[in-house]
Amino acid sequence: MPDDPAESVAVLNVRSVVGIAICFVVAVGALFALPALRSQGLGFSEAFWLISAVELVTALGIAYFVLNLHEERV
Repeated sequence: MPDDPAESVAVLNVRSVVGIAICFVVAVGALFALPALRSQGLGFSEAFWLISAVELVTALGIAYFVLNLHEERV
């Protein structure tokens, strides 16, 4: 705790923690989705690029949530 009451305190943003967890679960699930997409009739190339797009979106989501992980309270 800061000694000066005017100093701001960084507080953990719960929404960011939940967002990181959701992005992580989606990214891990996408790692195992290739056989499922192939069995649905997609070719390897289409399934690969679809999974790559999902992984890119989740990586950007995790980066966004990490940057907003702490909020300042006065």
